[in-house]
Amino acid sequence: MRRRGRSLPERPRRSPALASVLAGLALSLVSCTSTAATSSTTPSPVSVGPSPGAATDPDAACAYPPTRYEQWCHTVTASNKKFRYLLFRSTPATPNTMIFDGGGPGVSNLSGITAGFEEVAKDAQTRGYNVLVIDEPWVVAPYESRCRSAMASFYRESIQRYPHLASARTVAATRQNCLVENDSAVLTAEDYRAAVDKIEHAEKVSVARLEGYSFASVRAAYLGSVRPHMVVAVSSPFPVGASAADFYSTVGANGSVPDITASGGLTADSAVAYYLSTGTPPGGMDAVTAARALWQVNSEGDMSLSRVGYYSEICSVFTRWPNLLGAVRKAGSAVAALAALHAPCAGEQPTILKLPRKICFAVLQHDPNSPWVPSPVTRRAHINIVANGQHGKVAIPACP
Repeated sequence: MRRRGRSLPERPRRSPALASVLAGLALSLVSCTSTAATSSTTPSPVSVGPSPGAATDPDAACAYPPTRYEQWCHTVTASNKKFRYLLFRSTPATPNTMIFDGGGPGVSNLSGITAGFEEVAKDAQTRGYNVLVIDEPWVVAPYESRCRSAMASFYRESIQRYPHLASARTVAATRQNCLVENDSAVLTAEDYRAAVDKIEHAEKVSVARLEGYSFASVRAAYLGSVRPHMVVAVSSPFPVGASAADFYSTVGANGSVPDITASGGLTADSAVAYYLSTGTPPGGMDAVTAARALWQVNSEGDMSLSRVGYYSEICSVFTRWPNLLGAVRKAGSAVAALAALHAPCAGEQPTILKLPRKICFAVLQHDPNSPWVPSPVTRRAHINIVANGQHGKVAIPACP
């Protein structure tokens, strides 16, 4: 039985103002992530060694943000973006490699303080695989001043105009300054494919399998068109290719939350969205902190660079954004807050994605974090419905 815990998003480089808030925030719904966890704070010995093909790291990207896997951490540049990655080599040596993806987007898998990739590597070794873990590029990307300012303006206007969305002009400025001009923090399907290709070439390995949690299903779909024979096994899969309106409407209707005391408007509704989507009881986190966790902002209204990485992926893997963003909504709704949060997805064209031929999904029934919504992309997956459990703690299916 694989046990998993949840990692917190680390602060982006050159953004010290966010550290005090983001370091203490629980992971929000929209990060949709889980990473491997051990039952002890002391890592177990592992019989896999660091890669002999390790890339040089002149700017110490593996040292900051911190990762306790620095001895296995390497970097590669693909599509003019820097990626950190871990490669645990199996003994005896083999080129066969399994990508392990703990989820995302907008999360640093390598910086998770509870990550236990040694256990993942030990299990994979018994099956004859190396283990590859790839970090999202925003983690080591600079946060350009124009993007930082645009994100702050977007958040400020979202509060002022709520329940209406931020203006088209502000959304366009956010997209231009962040998703275009701060491109080093952006991750696309093409970027991911290029990174995997580059790592394979540098390390002399061959990716044959992908396992993981939640958003791992999206990373598998990035590769499906060029790696149709890759085997995919994901627990609590994200419904890649589904309708944004259907997904977030399901999240917003997921249970109920007692009346909360907050500043009202977007803060109150965002807090409700956070409570519903994470299963966090209102008594476990005050409304203001919960709302900031959903938006990934500090007390001054500065948004984390992780949100740029988040938008770059989430906006392209859903369909029917106009059905969510174009609807007239009233305050007092978690769905209205989720629509406001995703305003930068307006006008986004969905990426054409395709899963490999052999896909096994363990879908948690009534999953508050990532509710299952069928889509054309996932229609051929072998799905096992799990009645009870927690998001990120349901065993990954065997999928032989």
